[in-house]
Amino acid sequence: MSTMSYTIKKLPKSEVQIEITVPQEDIEKYYKKACEELSKEVNVKGFRPGHIPQDVLEANLDKKYIMAHAQEMAIQRSYADAVIAEKVQVVSRPKIEIKSETPFSYIAIVAVLPEVEIKDHKSIKVKREEVKVTEKDIEEVMEDLKKYTTTYKDSEEKGKKGDRMEVDFEGFDEEGKLIENTKSTDHPVILGENSLIPGFEDELIGLKKGEKKEFDLTFPKDYPKKDFQGKKVHFKIEVKRMESAIEPEINEEFIEKITGKKMPSEEFKKEIEKNVKDRKENEAKQKVENEYLEELLKRTKVEIPASLIEEEVEFMIHDIADDMGSKGIEFDKYLEKTKIKIEDLKEKYAPEAEKRVKMRLALQQLIKEEEATPTEDEIKAEFEKVKSFYPEKEVAKITEDFEKGELKAQITNRLAIRKLFDKVLG
Repeated sequence: MSTMSYTIKKLPKSEVQIEITVPQEDIEKYYKKACEELSKEVNVKGFRPGHIPQDVLEANLDKKYIMAHAQEMAIQRSYADAVIAEKVQVVSRPKIEIKSETPFSYIAIVAVLPEVEIKDHKSIKVKREEVKVTEKDIEEVMEDLKKYTTTYKDSEEKGKKGDRMEVDFEGFDEEGKLIENTKSTDHPVILGENSLIPGFEDELIGLKKGEKKEFDLTFPKDYPKKDFQGKKVHFKIEVKRMESAIEPEINEEFIEKITGKKMPSEEFKKEIEKNVKDRKENEAKQKVENEYLEELLKRTKVEIPASLIEEEVEFMIHDIADDMGSKGIEFDKYLEKTKIKIEDLKEKYAPEAEKRVKMRLALQQLIKEEEATPTEDEIKAEFEKVKSFYPEKEVAKITEDFEKGELKAQITNRLAIRKLFDKVLG
């Protein structure tokens, strides 16, 4: 095809404008090709799909529709040719505006990889906290394990902390009227877990099955539901069931039940200590990395294309919609019910989206500067580790995902960031 002509102009916010003119003879060729493609999709009596003459096709389809298809083909090819020829590092889909029909010309505005300037990142210093495991830490884990394996039995005894009850309750205002959403039947509660409003479970301690009680409580001022914040409520309750807690004794039988293997209690405590230390070290490492990233953001200067922020906002909203869908909530109906406009939601998430994009660009720049890009051998070795976590029947699928590229890109990015932190944080 003939050579197109184009001009490129830099715009603010890391965008470029490419104005492209496609020769008329090329448009005629695209028009002919469009006819060939559309003939495969149209049913015309007496002709097989894909074998409809151009004049017959034009008699059955609007010429403007055919021309629009031809122009779309021209845009795809000419835009790609211009971007490749000028080595433009595009990072978003182009926004197209047709300037004229004859000669056919259009303007493409596209975001490009912005220049990232990071001021003296090597001087960033973050203090790592020393990790210590105390006897109290170990005792808390032991208590949690006992709590998770506690059993219960029906009892006529008075309720105490740790026991489980089922209670009926209802709340009344100062005029004695039942307050909406303060009534429950056979409500389960473990005394001392503070799953209800402050003070409620304290009123249940010492009660037996079948006993009733009335008391006043004031809801906290920061209670999630505004209608109840600071509100005084008169409660009437009845204990329908009382179960005494039977805490397990920490012995070899208990340890084997928890770990699946026999070991002395001292060895069990050492294993708990190691697990607590690993957890604390991971938390300390995460804290250091987060502090480093926050300081890195302050030192990063970059003009972020608006389209990148818009795409990130769309991703965030899509993520929220998926999460709601997994819980059986339809996102569109949620917006309708809460009267939240999608435009307001986009505006709300724009600052966080901008921060995420800025962070991503800063990390990409540092990975390049610090030569932290993983090798193919490192990527393959990491993939082998990933595969080991999957059952045999899923290995073929995970391998296919890796070979397609998306999973490989995720692993590559994760490894690159890990290598970067190893270099800059030690």
